[in-house]
Amino acid sequence: MIIEILRLTYRNLVASVDKVFLIWQVVFPIFYIFISGYSYSALIGNQGIRLGDIFVSYPSYLAVGMIGFNVMNSSTVAGSIIWNDKRNGMFQQLLVMPFTKLQYIISNLVTIMIMGLASALLILLVGLPTMLGSANPTLWSIPYTIFAIIIGSIFFGSFTVIISTRLKSSEGFNVISNGIFLFFAFASSTFYPAEGVTEPLRTAFYINPLTYIVDITRAGIYSQITDFVVVEVVVISILSSIAFFIAAISMLRVKA
Repeated sequence: MIIEILRLTYRNLVASVDKVFLIWQVVFPIFYIFISGYSYSALIGNQGIRLGDIFVSYPSYLAVGMIGFNVMNSSTVAGSIIWNDKRNGMFQQLLVMPFTKLQYIISNLVTIMIMGLASALLILLVGLPTMLGSANPTLWSIPYTIFAIIIGSIFFGSFTVIISTRLKSSEGFNVISNGIFLFFAFASSTFYPAEGVTEPLRTAFYINPLTYIVDITRAGIYSQITDFVVVEVVVISILSSIAFFIAAISMLRVKA
C-alpha cells in the first residue's frame, strides 16, 4: 500500500501540481512579511506582540503565521487534482490500475504535506531576519511546528476533498473554497493575536481550525509550549481525524 501511495504522490508532484502555483506559494508570503508586516508594525509601535512569556515584533509574528496560511492555501491542490483527474479521465484510469480510492486520497494529502513542509522551510529562511532574537526552537518544541504543518495538511486537504466530491463544477469548487478560506484566514490568529479581540470575533477565532494550527506553529518556533497549546493539539487532532473520515467516505462514494 505504501508503494502505491508513494507512486501516486510522485505523480501529483511531477504532473498534477501547477508550477506557477508553487511560485506563488513563495512570493505571496514574502510580500506579506516584508511589505504588510513592516507597514502594519508602524501602527503597532515598538511594544511588540506578547506570545507566552516573550514579546515578538509584528513582522516576526506574521512570518510564522504565514506558514499555517500557506498550509491552508496548499490544500486547494487536493481538490484541484481530483477535478483535473476526473475531467481528463485519469481518475478512471488510476482505479483500473492497482490503486484504490483510499490510496488516492492519502497520496493527495501526502502531496500537501510535502508542499507545506517545503514552503515552511522557505518562509523560515526568508523570514529569518525578522525572527532573529525572538525565535528559539528546541528539540522539544520544534516537533510541535512539524506536527502543526502535517495535521493542518490533513485537515484542510480533507476539507477540500469533501468540497470537491460534493460540487458539480470546478468553478463552484474554486468559488466556495476560496470564500471559506478567506474567512479562515482573517478570522484567525494568522495576522493578529486573539487576545484583545472583541466578542463575538474572538469566539470565531477559536472555532476556526487555522487558529490552532498557527498557534501550535508559533509555540514550536518560539518555544512557548503551554497547557493551552497542548489542548489545541488535542482539539485539532480530533477535528482532523473527523475531517479525514468524512473525506474518505465521500471519496469512496464517488463513481468512477
